[in-house]
Amino acid sequence: MWVAALRGLAEFDDPRIVSDPLAVELLPRGYRDLVLAAKRSPRVSRALLKGVAKASRNLSRHMALRTRAIDDVVVSEALNGTEQLVLLGAGFDARAWRLDQLSKTTVFEIDFPSTQRGKREGIGDREPLAKSVKWAPIDFSKGEDVAEVLARAGHDKTKRTTFVWEGVTMYLDSGAIDATLASVSRASAPGSVIAVTYHAADIGWESVPLTVLVRAAGEPFKTRMTKAEARARLETAGFRVESDEGSDDWSERYLRQPGYRDGERLVVARVAARRS
Repeated sequence: MWVAALRGLAEFDDPRIVSDPLAVELLPRGYRDLVLAAKRSPRVSRALLKGVAKASRNLSRHMALRTRAIDDVVVSEALNGTEQLVLLGAGFDARAWRLDQLSKTTVFEIDFPSTQRGKREGIGDREPLAKSVKWAPIDFSKGEDVAEVLARAGHDKTKRTTFVWEGVTMYLDSGAIDATLASVSRASAPGSVIAVTYHAADIGWESVPLTVLVRAAGEPFKTRMTKAEARARLETAGFRVESDEGSDDWSERYLRQPGYRDGERLVVARVAARRS
């Protein structure tokens, strides 16, 4: 919920890195009130957001930057003919309702049942911009097989698919991560892509603010990885790594400003051969 709230607040930032106007509609009271307060005073909100971003070396913009970086992967793959998008741990993100480049893409939302219920209530009867949306409940921590869940939801493993696993791996143990990657690989046609975030183990003190924040929220990190370990995990599952970036890279790309290395990274990898 707080991730969605940060995306909602990003609507008022200058420059605006990402747009998620639906975020406020999905939030419960409290989180929603925060975004609505910003909406009532957009000029003040812009000034505050800009000031906090400057003081934090864009750390406050991390969620917006992460969303934009993943959006770019999703859009690029869709424009290159990928017809399926799987959101692993979709949360309150609304890509299927905010990215018009997904008009020929079937979106599969995979997440914990209670999270999906709350999201569907917030979405209501809104029509997606995507071709269609299919809902598939799962509990990653119990080792449920992603390939089987997707198959039941109508996923076609012979077609190229973009998989997004955003903000999840750091809350799982190593066994659950490896099992999910192996299952995703089995459900992937050649050329399919996975964009997955992880928390870097070799970043040092700069990751302290994010670590403290998630612990205070009651969801402490369980797994951290070095870049080499993340690459090895993906290669073992049958993926070829194409990029591995963090907030400092995104800040340079989208804002032309130096950024804060907060510890979370995004690795993008592609399936080179059919998995059995």
